[in-house]
Amino acid sequence: MRAFLIILVSLVFFTRCGKQQVGIPVLPKKTAPTEINFAAGVMISLQKNTAKASNSNFNFAEKILSPHRIPVLDTIGNQMVFVKSNGDRVSITLDKLVGKYDIILFNPNNNPVPLRIADLQGAFDQIFNIKGGNKTILAESSIVQKTPTTELDTLPRKTVSEFLLELKNRDKKIIVTTSDTSASKLVLRTIPGIEWVEQKIDTRRILKVSFENDIITYANTDRYFTNGITFDLQAAWLSRSPLRKLMLRYNHKANVSYNLSMVQDMFTPTDTRVTPTLKNDRPYASYLYFGFSKTTADPIRKIKITSRLNAGYIGPQSPGSFLQTLVHQTFPSNDTPQGWETQINTDIILNYTAQVQKAVVSKQKLTVLANFVANAGTLNTSTSAGLQFLAGKHEPVFGLLENEKWPNSEYYFFAKTNISFVAYNALLQGGTFNHNNIFVLSGNEIQRFVGSAEAGFHLRYKAFGIEMAQHYLSPEYKGGLWHKWGRVSLLFKI
Repeated sequence: MRAFLIILVSLVFFTRCGKQQVGIPVLPKKTAPTEINFAAGVMISLQKNTAKASNSNFNFAEKILSPHRIPVLDTIGNQMVFVKSNGDRVSITLDKLVGKYDIILFNPNNNPVPLRIADLQGAFDQIFNIKGGNKTILAESSIVQKTPTTELDTLPRKTVSEFLLELKNRDKKIIVTTSDTSASKLVLRTIPGIEWVEQKIDTRRILKVSFENDIITYANTDRYFTNGITFDLQAAWLSRSPLRKLMLRYNHKANVSYNLSMVQDMFTPTDTRVTPTLKNDRPYASYLYFGFSKTTADPIRKIKITSRLNAGYIGPQSPGSFLQTLVHQTFPSNDTPQGWETQINTDIILNYTAQVQKAVVSKQKLTVLANFVANAGTLNTSTSAGLQFLAGKHEPVFGLLENEKWPNSEYYFFAKTNISFVAYNALLQGGTFNHNNIFVLSGNEIQRFVGSAEAGFHLRYKAFGIEMAQHYLSPEYKGGLWHKWGRVSLLFKI
């Protein structure tokens, strides 16, 4: 009896060892690693692993993949990172896919593809170039009972239910971002039931520091917009920020960049040397806010879409009053500004901006863009349209095409003009929530249509660049004056 038990245990042991597949990582069934760098199918619909349909999908996936030594993994993590054989990393958030797709199929030579279990066989054949033979295995969810065809089916018109069914069965678009250093082409692939859209993230890190002041002009005015400082950082790691979910989605292949900025601006009446009259003039105002933005550039359609969320505050807690007073007191030739105590009171800034740019002319050394901008929020609500010109050697406006590289140098002149319709401007009318202000303008005192223009030049060699520009602005309130100021920006590739 003892010998029989020993033989039985040995058979079980060697049987299990014989089934183990060489070269496939041994992983717990219910936990998958955060990173996948081998051929695998990652289930994304097994959060509730007791569900009968999910277990059925898991078993079906094993029937398709296991004969080819490709493991099927269950995961409870939310973020999966797939590492390709060339080192590129593709990150996918699973909660975006739960309920829409069942499995992510990954071949290290290509990108991961989320799909329905019913499409697994066809997608597997395309991605791994392995045919399943004459025997076709159908998932239970892919079997559909067809109704007999009638004469009504030949009519060109569609019922509401047929239209909804057609809409439901339309190919689903999956947006996947990869590094712009990827060796793979920026192409669209079609998988059964899925339209694969690849977007490449600009991996450069660029810091732009801008200083704006009305002293940087051929006529020092020292009024209205008087000073501004902006720090703007472009970096690929910003693509992992949760704020990216608030940015506009673009459903075509494109190049993508993300920016984080900090802006501090200040505004004054016509003459800061005297006590403000609190009528027929602009109020003192100062704000500080942080911005998060995403820019999507389509080099095929020649279109660029930028979305930005700004959050901060306006009022005495912004350092505008302190900075201007400090500068004026430091230089004896300046008078101490009078009246900052009357500035617009503390309020919240929460603003969203959407901008669309479309190429009107796109040549090697001349680009003309049509601009459309919409702002909505507690700082300002407005729309504007205009043109932008770039003349000279400049980077590809819409990002890199295949086999292109970013140029080592740039030199070009630029100019742009806009006309805006202003529905609300907190810098003139006061904040949205706090109405306890000493002096603001009423709605019928502000100009609804405001024109602006900018012209300057841009120089860059390798990691360092400089940009200088002049701004012009038409009166923002009735009885106001035209205004101009200058800008100097320094660019660093870090």
